[in-house]
Amino acid sequence: MEIGIFGLPLSGKTTIFSLLTGVDTSGSHRTESHTGVAKIYDERVAKLSEIFKPKKTTYATLSFIDIPSFDPSANRKEKNRIFQFIQNADALLAVVRTFRDPTVPWPVGAETPKQQLDAIITELLLRDMEVVENRIQRLNESLKKKKLTKEEEKELEVLGEIKNALEEEKFVSQLGLEADVLKLLGSLSLFTAKPLIIVANTDDEQFTEGTYDGKEDIKATCEENGFAYMELSGKIEMEINELEDEEKEAFMEELGIKESGIQRLSRIVYEHIGLMSFLTVGEDEVRAWTIKKGSTAREAAGKIHTDLAKNFIRAEVIPYQTFIEIGDMHEAKNKGLVKLVGKDEIIHDGDIVHIRANA
Repeated sequence: MEIGIFGLPLSGKTTIFSLLTGVDTSGSHRTESHTGVAKIYDERVAKLSEIFKPKKTTYATLSFIDIPSFDPSANRKEKNRIFQFIQNADALLAVVRTFRDPTVPWPVGAETPKQQLDAIITELLLRDMEVVENRIQRLNESLKKKKLTKEEEKELEVLGEIKNALEEEKFVSQLGLEADVLKLLGSLSLFTAKPLIIVANTDDEQFTEGTYDGKEDIKATCEENGFAYMELSGKIEMEINELEDEEKEAFMEELGIKESGIQRLSRIVYEHIGLMSFLTVGEDEVRAWTIKKGSTAREAAGKIHTDLAKNFIRAEVIPYQTFIEIGDMHEAKNKGLVKLVGKDEIIHDGDIVHIRANA
């Protein structure tokens, strides 16, 4: 899964990308995109590692792409060039600047957080409108020459609905389209069909007080459109990142937070795009595996290795919390708490899974 990070100039998005992934982009050209991997911290994995003391502990991860800032005053061709960097991203993370700094100018025409968010929404709507209109035009031209296939007829019908929605400034993600319809439109890579997470990048005072000018408007827009929303301070996160563990804990306690904003952000992104983790345990490794919500036992097996899915027999499953209450897998099995399930069993977030398969 890849998450595209974007925003207006000087929003602090590259700082957040670097904090998420550990990738240092200083000295790089601003016209380049950068890709990095972020660890999804999971206290369940940490707890299981304490119990099993494995040789290796592996957390779930997500890939992030930081693209050059887009300038609202740039022409459509230049904006489309920038968006090409994240065209195939599975979800989008938009950074909105709320922090105040007289040495850092605001983008012209976007001097408030709400104006920035409105600009982002407008850019996504316009980009998708252009793509949809072009596709409709091509299908109509084909219709003049030959009969369309059933798939093309269905696509043309759906594109008409989407065009109407975009004209009303509605995101495709709010239309409730079925999975097969979205698959039909997959080649268009519509940005408004992707999950969107809005991150308000605050200064330390705004973060401490829990507010900034225009916050209620930002939150209302997110709720209305089904966007995920969170706040963090890039400045505070940089300070946390530079501290030793003991100092870090004391600093965070002073701020009244239990986990860093970067940890919260990675988890919110993970959850908002419909992902979850199942867990495998043992002396060799304790690991979190990323799967989509609603995945079956066989699909979970395939995440570990394709041969496990192909030769699947059964899966042993115990919920994380149930195991923690016992603390020993052998005892859990003796008490009948480990369930033996078939290939179509739905795996839930935090399930500890052991796959049985033919050699």
